[in-house]
Amino acid sequence: MPELPEVETVARDLQRWVAGAQIADAEVRWARTISHPAPEEFVAELRGAKIARVGRRAKSVLIHLADGRVMTVALRMTGALIVAPPGTPDDPYARVVFGLADGRQLRYRDVRKFGRIGLWEGGGLRRRRRPAGGRAAGRRPNRVAEGSGRYRVGDVFGRHGPEPLATSFSAARLADRLRGRSARLKTLLLDQSFVAGVGNIYADEALWRARLHPLRAADTLTPDGVRRLHRAIRSVLRQAIANRGSSFSDYVGADGEPGANAERLSVYRRTGEPCLRCGTPIERIVVGQRSTHFCPRCQR
Repeated sequence: MPELPEVETVARDLQRWVAGAQIADAEVRWARTISHPAPEEFVAELRGAKIARVGRRAKSVLIHLADGRVMTVALRMTGALIVAPPGTPDDPYARVVFGLADGRQLRYRDVRKFGRIGLWEGGGLRRRRRPAGGRAAGRRPNRVAEGSGRYRVGDVFGRHGPEPLATSFSAARLADRLRGRSARLKTLLLDQSFVAGVGNIYADEALWRARLHPLRAADTLTPDGVRRLHRAIRSVLRQAIANRGSSFSDYVGADGEPGANAERLSVYRRTGEPCLRCGTPIERIVVGQRSTHFCPRCQR
């Protein structure tokens, strides 16, 4: 599944290539790809819409429209957003096709059909906290109008944790989130409510770089261990973004080309190969049904 660096790469590509473009029409070829609203309404509401900018939250691409609405694209296992010039042959795996006014197409390609696209009202990326009684005091509920079936984009990301590359994600904030958590480090890093965007690849890479065992309990980390983990999370993500993501099978950028970070990984999928620090063979275990790679000497 594409993680933060891969989704960030796609978002940056699209920001360069389609920000300012107008969506002339849309065609939904696989109805279940559209999570909200109904596919027919989705198409009708997008006709004539202008793309203001493209960003990312967690593992989703965010296409911000000029009128304040936001289209979320969760790529999941095999999803890809490809910008196709006029005259490009059709793609049998394109599940949704956005025809741009300049003749190009923005194609959502998804071989296994696990990805989802939604069109939401704006209003921020975090859902407002509500008191025990229900609605936030003095505020309208997240549903825009009773019975309208419209929801804010904050509903999509209300349970997600902080962005690990945000300025506000300091070592002190990480320490605060780790406090009192007895979960294994690998399990915690994969929890999107703990920190957003980190998946299996970069959890393994960050723990190796921080010299921390994936089965270590989070609340046993020393202040130095927290600082090492904080630096490692941010550095592995930044390296992967600089290399346009890690491609093993389906992931490609918006130009259709694979990323170059896979060959720069230190432990992920390197079972039996020598550790790049000490030469000890990398081991593989299963944590929470996910393959986990580590050095038994560096990560005691």
